[in-house]
Amino acid sequence: MIKMLVFDVDGTLYDLNRHEIPRSCQEAIAKAKRSGLIFVIATGRTHYGLGAALNALEPDYILAVNGAVVADGQGRILAHHDLSLAQVERVNAFCRSHQAGLAWKFLDHCYIYQYPEKIDWLQPQKESDIGPEPFIDCPAQDRHQTVLPQSASVHADPEKVEEVFHDDPELAFLRYSADGYDVVARGMNKAVGLQELIDQLGIARGEVAAFGDNYNDVEMLKLAGTAVAMGNAVDEVKALADYVTTSSDQDGIAHALAHLGCI
Repeated sequence: MIKMLVFDVDGTLYDLNRHEIPRSCQEAIAKAKRSGLIFVIATGRTHYGLGAALNALEPDYILAVNGAVVADGQGRILAHHDLSLAQVERVNAFCRSHQAGLAWKFLDHCYIYQYPEKIDWLQPQKESDIGPEPFIDCPAQDRHQTVLPQSASVHADPEKVEEVFHDDPELAFLRYSADGYDVVARGMNKAVGLQELIDQLGIARGEVAAFGDNYNDVEMLKLAGTAVAMGNAVDEVKALADYVTTSSDQDGIAHALAHLGCI
């Protein structure tokens, strides 16, 4: 019996073509919540940077910055995994050497270290109902000397990233755009945060249904008892899914929840 629903954001809850959360998706999730199912968002975003549209869905829990932070719907931190000072300094040095855009994600705010104009999610998103994350400029690049972050957003030449960090034993660069990467500790992913959450709540893997579309959803989908791939998902995600629904812009979430008997 499914007790928890876990959703990726971009390409899953959020229709990247129309720049919105489809009405059918909003209504289906509200109906599932009314029936008592636990609603979880799993994202590369911070728990404080979901934006009005995602907050309006009233998630019960959030797996933020690709699983490195677990928070409840009120923003209370249940678990977090910090990068080490040495790991932070390695990323800082790389970004300085290659004039890369760099933002660090801490538990309280995103801090922009350099080249904000290169960081796509900082730019005005007039068509988006999610919007950019809140941030603080930090040209001194010293916030990590006081407290450690959980993740970085790096915008750099993919060839340089591959050259320096390919198969790095400590750091993973999770690509989310042409030159954009979420940087987390090697082995950190949405499944890590999900496992911590279900352990705390006493929910079994078989009672979880997870929904995703991209490579950074793979581990989470493998952990869940029921894996749902969006119609717009990459082939690797579709291959491991128990059910492939329609695309996010074709009422995919509503169709999947109906198929699973959740609404």
